Amino acid sequence: MKYYELTEDGYDKIGGMLFAPSDWPCPMAVDAMEVENWQNLILELRNGIYCPFLSCDAGANLVSEEMKALLLSFIGENENIEFLPVTTKSKEYGDRTYYIMHFKIIYDVIDKEKTVYVPGTDIITKVRIDLEKAKGLKVFNSQPAINDIIVSEDVYQAIKQKKFDTGLRFVLVGY
Repeated sequence: MKYYELTEDGYDKIGGMLFAPSDWPCPMAVDAMEVENWQNLILELRNGIYCPFLSCDAGANLVSEEMKALLLSFIGENENIEFLPVTTKSKEYGDRTYYIMHFKIIYDVIDKEKTVYVPGTDIITKVRIDLEKAKGLKVFNSQPAINDIIVSEDVYQAIKQKKFDTGLRFVLVGY
C-alpha cells in the first residue's frame, strides 16, 4: 500500500487561502488538542478560488462539503477525526461552509529507524511510514504538525478521479 502526504500546492496560483480575523488565536487547530471557539469563526477567502482543500493563515486545514463526503466514504464514522463547520465569505465567489479537518489523536505510524531526522534532533525532514502500523488506515496523521495529513493510495486515486486535487500537492511518503 502506498501513502501520500496531502499538502497545499504553493505554486498553484488558482487556489485561494482562508484568513481568520486578525485577533484570532494561532494556531487555531492543533492535532490531539481540542479546537476552541470554532463555532464563532468566520473566515474570508482571498487570493484565489474556493478549492476542495484550503489552508488558513491561523493554522488549520479546511475541506469543502464534497471533499468531506469523499473522505468520510473511506473512513466512515471515525471518532479520531472531526470536521468542524465554519462559515467562509468571499465577495467574488459567495459564502460557503467549510470544515476544519481535525485529528483528535496522533497516529503511531512512523518507522523511527527509517525516518530521516535533522542530525542530533528529533525534527523530522522525511517521514517514513511503518506499513504494519498503518495497515487499514485510509486518512491519518503521523505527527503533531498542522499540515500533516496522509492518505492511502485509494483515497489519493479517488481525489484525483473526482478532480478534487486543484491546489493540492501529493508527496509519496516513503516506507
